[in-house]
Amino acid sequence: MNAERLVRDTLREWAEETPPPAGPDLAGRALRRRRRRRATALSVGAAAFALLVGGVAVPVLADGHGDSAVPAVNPYDDVSAHPDESPPRHLIAAGNVAVSAYQAGRRTLTRDGVERTTYTWYLYSPRTQRYEETPWGWLDVAPGMKRAAVLEKTLPAPRVGILDMATGKVTKWIPLEHKAGGVRWSPDGKRLAVTTYSGYPDIQTEDRARFTSHARTGYYLVDVDSGRKVYRPMGAETDNVFTGVGRVDVRWSRDGTLVVVPAPPGGAMEIWLDLDGRLRKAPAYEGPDAPPAGLSPDGRYYTVGDGWLATVKETRTHRTVGVEEVGMAVAWADNDRLVRWECPPDRHCTRDMGERLVLTDVAGRTRVPLTGYRYADTPRDWEPLITRR
Repeated sequence: MNAERLVRDTLREWAEETPPPAGPDLAGRALRRRRRRRATALSVGAAAFALLVGGVAVPVLADGHGDSAVPAVNPYDDVSAHPDESPPRHLIAAGNVAVSAYQAGRRTLTRDGVERTTYTWYLYSPRTQRYEETPWGWLDVAPGMKRAAVLEKTLPAPRVGILDMATGKVTKWIPLEHKAGGVRWSPDGKRLAVTTYSGYPDIQTEDRARFTSHARTGYYLVDVDSGRKVYRPMGAETDNVFTGVGRVDVRWSRDGTLVVVPAPPGGAMEIWLDLDGRLRKAPAYEGPDAPPAGLSPDGRYYTVGDGWLATVKETRTHRTVGVEEVGMAVAWADNDRLVRWECPPDRHCTRDMGERLVLTDVAGRTRVPLTGYRYADTPRDWEPLITRR
């Protein structure tokens, strides 16, 4: 899907909503919203490994939005919910996954034909039991939520740090010959996929020459304990397709045996490589059209959808389970519960304009609110990082 198609589809969605967003640069805002949806899908996929006991049905009461999704009593002892907080101040967790960090304070500045977006990262601190503002330019949290990989504020950065989340201090720096703008932990928490860029990655531009000075150049695979690393050049191709969107981080497959190299939006969506750099097929339930949650931990269910709405199906029969096309499935909390984005049913809300994280049963009928609602371009605008805890 190219940039023109992204804009056209999003404008059509807005035309069906009431009221449409006002103000100038409607096409630019439409493209930014689609890019954000794609970034969200890439940021939470690894959390689908969660595995704890399932939940039970509970009675619900209506809240102030006319939403019947608020339970009379939180029935789960493995849920930490703060539905009055957006962005959250205290731990958000359900089953075996948690919001380990989030981005907020998004600021966009256009200069010399390049739209540059910056973020502030907030990381959960076990010591204060709150999310604390960090000085880092980019980060990812390891499964288990004991360590984080961090890049310094000025991206791309010449080294990656390993941070002890209990103390908030970096215990190791791994130097990089090629500067990095993104980092991802492997599912086993032993390795990193570090994406390198020629310049600051979070940009958009219509100028091909300016894009090249910010584009992806390759990636490292890093063994964290030994510091050993392998570098593979892997630029972002612009010869046939060009949308000028900078960040296209390399990520891991769910079992950690492959890495996924995404193309810029509009190109062939992604390629899959083994750890020796050989081309491989995408695993089942992990293709470019799969929602972030994907396959359930026990393999009984899988999610399908358009990146926003998601439906749960049985893997054996492919039968739809419960409610069709409810909010995007972000991660499996265990075999029978999902963390999703949800909008109130009585509103014409849009992506990034009135949605909250909820915990649902597999059928999508019973829902426990986890956070307050977020709204784009306001102090309540934030993007979660979901991690297996």
